[in-house]
Amino acid sequence: MARTNRRLGWLIILVLALALLYALNPSTADFQAWRSAEARRQAGAGTGLIGALKKGAGAIAGAMTGGIAGLYSRHDYLVCSSYTLGSDEYLGIARMFVKIK
Repeated sequence: MARTNRRLGWLIILVLALALLYALNPSTADFQAWRSAEARRQAGAGTGLIGALKKGAGAIAGAMTGGIAGLYSRHDYLVCSSYTLGSDEYLGIARMFVKIK
């Protein structure tokens, strides 16, 4: 009897984990926002005039990337999504994104 309860416990945990991943599957808006923030972060910010120029360039890059992000393809796998933008590929899972190629 204890063995059956143990298997049932693991099954419940698995079903709850899959339900959580399904609920946190990132949408296209999530990807666009993340990609835009990534472009701003990569532009970086320093101090002084150079920092101000980098910050301005980051804002422009973020805005441009937001528009470019519409040129990607999304494959939805219910618990995660993959996004292809040019030759880059990203995996979105639990509202987080990882560059895989």
